[in-house]
Amino acid sequence: MEQQNGKRVSSGTKKGKGGKIALITAAVLLAGAGAAYGGLCAYVSGGGRLLPNTSVAGIDLGGLTRAQATEKLEGEMAARYRALTARFLCNGTEFTVSGDTLTVDTGQAVQAAWDSAGSGGGITAGARYLSALMGGVELDAPLAFAQSPAAIEQAQSYVDNPMVQTSWTVEGEELLLTKGVTGQTIDAAALEEELLEQFQTMMDGGAGQTVDADIITEAPPEPDFDAVYKEVYVEPVDAYLDKESKSIVPSVTGRSFDITAAQAMLDRTEEGEVCAVPLVAQEPKMTTANLEASLFKDVLGQSSTRTGGPSNRWHNVDLACQRVNGTILLPGETFSYNATCGPYSQGGGFLKAGAYVSGKTSDTWAGGVCQLSSTLYWTTLKANLETVERHQHKYDVGYLPSGLDATVYSNSLDFKFKNNTDYPVKINASLTKGSDGRRYCNVTIYGTNTTGIYGDPYPVVLSTISPQTTYEPNGGIPAGSAPQRDPERTAYTGKVVEAHQRLRDASGNVVSDTIIHTDRFSARNAVYFYNPADAARLGINTSTGLMTEVPVVTPTPEPSAEPSATPEPSATPEPSGTPVPSPSDQPVPTPTPAPTPTPIIPVVTPPPAVEVTPTPEPVPTPEPLPTPAPPPEAGEVATPSLPPAE
Repeated sequence: MEQQNGKRVSSGTKKGKGGKIALITAAVLLAGAGAAYGGLCAYVSGGGRLLPNTSVAGIDLGGLTRAQATEKLEGEMAARYRALTARFLCNGTEFTVSGDTLTVDTGQAVQAAWDSAGSGGGITAGARYLSALMGGVELDAPLAFAQSPAAIEQAQSYVDNPMVQTSWTVEGEELLLTKGVTGQTIDAAALEEELLEQFQTMMDGGAGQTVDADIITEAPPEPDFDAVYKEVYVEPVDAYLDKESKSIVPSVTGRSFDITAAQAMLDRTEEGEVCAVPLVAQEPKMTTANLEASLFKDVLGQSSTRTGGPSNRWHNVDLACQRVNGTILLPGETFSYNATCGPYSQGGGFLKAGAYVSGKTSDTWAGGVCQLSSTLYWTTLKANLETVERHQHKYDVGYLPSGLDATVYSNSLDFKFKNNTDYPVKINASLTKGSDGRRYCNVTIYGTNTTGIYGDPYPVVLSTISPQTTYEPNGGIPAGSAPQRDPERTAYTGKVVEAHQRLRDASGNVVSDTIIHTDRFSARNAVYFYNPADAARLGINTSTGLMTEVPVVTPTPEPSAEPSATPEPSATPEPSGTPVPSPSDQPVPTPTPAPTPTPIIPVVTPPPAVEVTPTPEPVPTPEPLPTPAPPPEAGEVATPSLPPAE
């Protein structure tokens, strides 16, 4: 240490405080800048936006997301290019092309902008952002023609010695090809490129210029034979029957040609000459003539059933016949009886007549319509058509062979069959009055029988249950009178019946015999009403309701004779009284339920089959009673209270 003027002085060099502060400040600034740059990188990386000063075709998209950039570009670009026009010359004539024919792929433009100025992540994100602030990116919009401008096609007519393309026409049974001729034409592809460049220049703010169309010599291009074939080809179409108009729609003959042969013939043909390519005709499977000759030419099945009952029942059967008559089913179509004849109501035009209701025969709307559905079912079996839906009655109806009936009701029970032939079928149905004064329900199905096979259905009765005659007390019956029949409960024989479908060929030989269903028809006892006071007199067992007891006859006492004051021997003595016979002294005939009527079975065409007639079963005869009137024809319509077998 040195001592100067009494003070100590250090021998080393001493730094001032200002130097240290400068160092610290610099370090702080560097650290702050680094943090700021890192924050900028993070901001840019997570923004998902285009960098500042990014534009496409002069439209600023900086700071926008992809979706925003696409929307802005579509909105502003369309207005800009539609206002532009470009021009070209062909042989001294000027043509104008409107910007309306242009299209811009905005998706491609935004992608290009993103690839060039996207705000992706990384350590360089901040630097790219700062660079964009200083300069930015300018991109062009990719323009294209939506379709070749019409002006170019128009200009072709101004070309000297123009090229002629190959043309074709159909005459009669030939395809005539006129081979094209080599000539001059506009180089359309080159012209379109020049026009797009002019539009692009104008989009960027420059002035467009009129360009010249290049004229080149060109041979005619090869025709597109696949396209020609599609225009010439005609698919064959079968003739068919229109159900609404009931008329035949004519068939269409197919048309085609051999593409390979046509190409070879054209190659051998001189320019401007014509070659004839033969067309190949293809007839459809069903021509108009064939359909006319075969349509409804055969009787596939025919049936007729006697129709009893009052006039209301005849009305209902006739109305159903009118609705079914003339029905045509095309191949594969299904017939629904309910859809054709319903609704079975007063509003549907039907009247009340006998039908099965809860085991009784009572009047209800459309009673009798099952006569036609059953006759129709029987006929479809003869026609060998496919049954889709069928239900039996509760009781054997009696107007056709057992087990060949079909009941219907509203929308729950229907009769349906399908036309499973290759031709249309037609149904004729009618209610007629025969020469015997009786009415008959008639059904004939017409079609085309290509195989000669027809149906010969028949029943086989496996067992029967005979009905009884039972008696019910009823105070409304006068005492001493004969029992009165209940018209709602006539006798029906119970049966178990197998229905067989026997098929025969055109010569009548049996081809097959199949059981198609087994039906169980309920028995129903005949019921008579009597006055309860007459039970003993009639011999009715009140517990069983059967007439199994010995009738009790009460003798009538004889009146006493008046004494004569003066006897006159010569006078003829008066009888002591005239005996009054008791009602029980008179013979009472037995009520015998009417047997099942024998159905009327018409001749089947083709060769008639032997119809099977069910044999009426006799009913055991109880004590004699008055013979009741025959029961009315069985009702047909099932009711909701009955099971499906009703």
